[in-house]
Amino acid sequence: MTDTPATPTEPLKELNKLFIKALRELADAGRADEACTYAGQAWAVLRHVSPAEAERHNGLLHYLTAPGKPAAGPPVKKG
Repeated sequence: MTDTPATPTEPLKELNKLFIKALRELADAGRADEACTYAGQAWAVLRHVSPAEAERHNGLLHYLTAPGKPAAGPPVKKG
């Protein structure tokens, strides 16, 4: 057994994309604090097993807490 994180499976990547999209929609609906809480929890769960997927939640947290954040988030990258 090694300490190297496993490569995330495609289902994990797809679920993470959906979760991030839902969190952005939650924030856009006026519930940014709740979205940040969930994003932080997701980061904590993923950080050791899938650092790249955890980093997506870190980026979301930075986006959601940035001063002057636009009303709607940037487009979600597809594919």
